[in-house]
Amino acid sequence: MKELSQKVIAAPKSKIRELFDLAAGRSDVISLGIGQPDFPTPLPAIQGNIGALKKNITTYAPTRGVPKLLELLEKKLEKINNIKLNWKDNIILCNGGSNAITLAFASIFNPGDELILSSPNFVSYFYCGSFFGVKIVEIERNLDFSPNIENIKASITNKTKAILINSPNNPTGYTLSKQELEEIVSIVLNHDLYLISDEAYENYIYEGLKHISPASLNGMFERTITLNAMSKLYSATGFRLGYVAANKEIINLMEKYLQYTIAGTNHAAQYGFIEALKMDNSFFDDILKSFDERRMFVYNRLNEIGFDVVKPLGAFYIMPSVKKFNMTGQAFSEKIIKEKGVAIVPGNIFGSFSDFLLRISYATDLEKLKVAMDRIESFIKEL
Repeated sequence: MKELSQKVIAAPKSKIRELFDLAAGRSDVISLGIGQPDFPTPLPAIQGNIGALKKNITTYAPTRGVPKLLELLEKKLEKINNIKLNWKDNIILCNGGSNAITLAFASIFNPGDELILSSPNFVSYFYCGSFFGVKIVEIERNLDFSPNIENIKASITNKTKAILINSPNNPTGYTLSKQELEEIVSIVLNHDLYLISDEAYENYIYEGLKHISPASLNGMFERTITLNAMSKLYSATGFRLGYVAANKEIINLMEKYLQYTIAGTNHAAQYGFIEALKMDNSFFDDILKSFDERRMFVYNRLNEIGFDVVKPLGAFYIMPSVKKFNMTGQAFSEKIIKEKGVAIVPGNIFGSFSDFLLRISYATDLEKLKVAMDRIESFIKEL
């Protein structure tokens, strides 16, 4: 038989999913690998979905999304993100944040184009890029996981098409400062680039920092592709609803791509998203306090145990180094799940500069986190 797709063959299976498979069937395993919030989906979102199903809303949805939902997203983007746009021209629904990434790549890149991103970074960017023939240019982050602005500037070539940012960041937890964002925006403007801004964790931000959407800055709306999703704020990862805001030409291309690939998103679930967007975001205040408590607990315990670790300022991840323990992150991850029943994602899946890192998610119950940290401490003592 003739060969199958080399692009897909070259992409490894998800190490995060492999980790879940290892943990399957073991009641003793505590997972610190899950990338989803642990609080219940708000009732209005559930009821909106159920209500739509009861009304037999099970047909194809409009490719761009239900107009009422798009209108509410326009209002949300203006009120929360200070992005002024028109829902008819500038927003499209998609199947979660992952599909939003695919749409961004499909709409602006041609084979041989280059995309610059700080590394470590979210795993999907790397392999989605390979599917579209994009060369990913990794710029190693500084020791505190901040972007190395000077090296980003130096990496620009005539093939550079875009810079990608994900702030707050998965997997590092790093959150861009206003100055850092302005410096990146300046590079984009000076070199006539696009900026892909993944803002899925915009609500998970700590220590008084404020999220700034680059599309709200002068001269940036036309060249910024803003990615977001229902998943994180509403703990609704299974709804598989994301959205993209961009200029009219880009959204038109995304609509065309969706028509021939997925033909639209879950129709009934969009009515759940509608009801969620009608909620006041104050429902999230106590939830954020809980995540902040867990963030500081995990950070402090990792320090006590002896890890080299940077305090995260956003999202719900932390990336300690295991280099001082003479182990790679991969070896650490494989050994600790077998010996102590703690599932931790190895850092090497997040880029070329993460071999000695781990990604820990603290989106789990505090009592479970306490047990997990005790097991990690015991594991370190026995090395």
